[in-house]
Amino acid sequence: MKFYSHQLRHNSITIIIVGVISLLCAVATASENLHKGTLEIGLFQPLRYGLSENIEIRTHPVLLFVIPNVAVQRRHPNWNDIAVASSHSMVIPTPLLKMMTKKGVGGFISPEFNIPFMISFKNEIKLKRELNDNWDITGKAGLTLAYSSEEMDGRTTIDLPVVFQRLGVFYNGYGANFGLDFTGTLSPKLSILTDFDMLLLPGFKEAFAFEHKNLLTWALSNRTNIQIGYKLVYGEYPFGTQWHLLPLLDVLWRW
Repeated sequence: MKFYSHQLRHNSITIIIVGVISLLCAVATASENLHKGTLEIGLFQPLRYGLSENIEIRTHPVLLFVIPNVAVQRRHPNWNDIAVASSHSMVIPTPLLKMMTKKGVGGFISPEFNIPFMISFKNEIKLKRELNDNWDITGKAGLTLAYSSEEMDGRTTIDLPVVFQRLGVFYNGYGANFGLDFTGTLSPKLSILTDFDMLLLPGFKEAFAFEHKNLLTWALSNRTNIQIGYKLVYGEYPFGTQWHLLPLLDVLWRW
């Protein structure tokens, strides 16, 4: 029984770590800005606030103490029939990684290693165009720059889906991402997001990852949405390549 209890705790912590890091490192993902004065938050999604009709601020307030994070998305003037937006985010994973540097349950990094101060800045451009009355397509390209006060030891990587690719920039110094999003309206209360993303760590041995997501959003009311879907991940890791299928579930409140 002790073995199963230990394994359950370990699996639960693994799921939490995957969720926390992946969500924070993707803190600026929504393509549409909120209207001025509108506030939105989810169980796992960041707090979003429409500062103006063109500027939106995002953060995960509950997790600020373990991973300081903030993002700004700005909507720019349209280019012909194409809507243009840019997002800029900052993440400091050092406090959380220090918490995981220990032996036993919850320890993903050996305590023999020192975790230095780390900070990353991600800048992304998004171009959106309507395909018809119900469907839009968004192309995006981004560059992430990372700084570490000390050179990272390759033995401290966390070889988990989504997490490894996001933290890889601190070993490589920079990374790039490219993707396509398809958003559609299936009914007055049901919409869908389908995306395809490629993540690159140039010069890094494990340099490539592919991610695909399908997410259904059901408008339960004018202020509440329920989201359910999956995320498919293919990545290169120190132990080889691997596929992962992860469930997605969230509840969003807006006012």
